[in-house]
Amino acid sequence: MHADAFCGPRTSGPAVVTVGTFDGVHRGHQEILRTLDDLSGETMVRTVVTFDPHPQSVIRRDGRGVPLLTETREKIRLLCLYGVDRLLVLHFDRELAALSAEDFLQEILLKRLQAAALVIGYNHNFGRNREGSPEFLEQNRERFGYLLSVVGPHYVDGEPVSSTRIRRALETGDVARAHHFLGRPYALSGTVVAGNGRGRALQFPTANLKVCHPDKLVPPLGIYAVEAAVGEEVWPGMMSIGTRPTFGGGEVILEVHLIGFSGDIYGRTVEVRFLKKLRDEERYAGVEELVEQITRDQEASLEAYREYQAGRTGEPTTE
Repeated sequence: MHADAFCGPRTSGPAVVTVGTFDGVHRGHQEILRTLDDLSGETMVRTVVTFDPHPQSVIRRDGRGVPLLTETREKIRLLCLYGVDRLLVLHFDRELAALSAEDFLQEILLKRLQAAALVIGYNHNFGRNREGSPEFLEQNRERFGYLLSVVGPHYVDGEPVSSTRIRRALETGDVARAHHFLGRPYALSGTVVAGNGRGRALQFPTANLKVCHPDKLVPPLGIYAVEAAVGEEVWPGMMSIGTRPTFGGGEVILEVHLIGFSGDIYGRTVEVRFLKKLRDEERYAGVEELVEQITRDQEASLEAYREYQAGRTGEPTTE
């Protein structure tokens, strides 16, 4: 994907620019965006340069994609919510990876974007062999005449926030910890596809989801309390990621029950926001025992949803 779009009021003139992968748009990234806004004054165009696909998916020798916290369209939406005026999404390939840091600085940041000021995260590097470090930008600051701000680590409960830490939390099912680092619940979107109707037969109809992006990180097997958005409507819900062991097991299926919802959403996109892991997937002796547990899961999900709504402050409106 390549995109160059304006999503804020300032569309021309000198810019204050930051560059990075911004996977997750987490609290550390949000600190960079606040610095971008602070330096912009009343006139400079607040500009973010980011990449698609994730650079490590291209550079890694094993050819595997990086599990994404935010796919590109989701990332664009979040960055615009945080007050960015212009977004340049560069298609990352071997040719871009081979571009020297000086050429990237001169041709893209200074000439194309008219950067008068640069904001960079303390651990971000760009250009061939990652030579575009904060030290590189400082060494060239007087030569090219730009202002420079290097943003240090952002700490939550004594730990520096990073996309890697958030991935590790999610890969163990700790969605509450991921929420803490992101500043909002971790979310994934999926298209509702046909299921076998088993949930409806149990009086808990579910929407089976096909995740929209193949590299999107999916939390491990388990039952989760969630918030689910379908268009403009938002519902409390409970999410199962599992193999249905009570019914013999099989492939991993993602299905969400929207508590209180009644209607047909086949073919529509549902955004699921993870609030709490309730339990691991389990095999039950029979349907009656399973339904009793699902009933308890529903109550726990509603409680988690009420707690989330009561404590929701400082998060962007993503609906």
